[in-house]
Amino acid sequence: MKHSQFITHIAAAIIVSVIMLTIYATVQQAHRSAANDPQIQLARDIVENISHNNSYSQLLPGDTIEISKSLATFVALYNLNGDPINSTGTQDGKMPKLPKGVFEFARSNNENVFTWQPRPGVREAMVLKAVRSSEIGFVAVGRSLNEVEQREANLLNMILIAWAGCMAVIIIHYIIQFSIFKRQAVKERAITG
Repeated sequence: MKHSQFITHIAAAIIVSVIMLTIYATVQQAHRSAANDPQIQLARDIVENISHNNSYSQLLPGDTIEISKSLATFVALYNLNGDPINSTGTQDGKMPKLPKGVFEFARSNNENVFTWQPRPGVREAMVLKAVRSSEIGFVAVGRSLNEVEQREANLLNMILIAWAGCMAVIIIHYIIQFSIFKRQAVKERAITG
């Protein structure tokens, strides 16, 4: 009896752990994926306008921002070599320079969605689109992941608290069941012995 109770409680702990891990992974991925939505839409609209020789300037955010200090979306235009031409966001006062590898992937796949960390403490959700234009080779749109990462940290804390609460209930249940079983075993020995 004791052995089966222990196995049952271990199984319950594993099931609760898997459920909590699944909840965390699902919600975390929803938060992170949604962080790319405005950039994807804006990058595709700008590329569409550039491809049809239309003006894209009305699609660009109005002010220039420092990306390490702002949550706003920024747009950067790059030539075919991946060198910055124009940007509504700056990185430490300069136009953002992305790693060369992200341009190769975008060139091959038409689009690259990635996380860029230009320096510690600054993480950007980026969308890079290849453009078929003589002067503009790529359109990059990014925004800070600061709020998303804060939500992910809050989610992790909530999941850990819920998991700890469930584990406490399972442990308390096991202790109560074990003590009841022990008392019953003592009574049975007293009656038979």
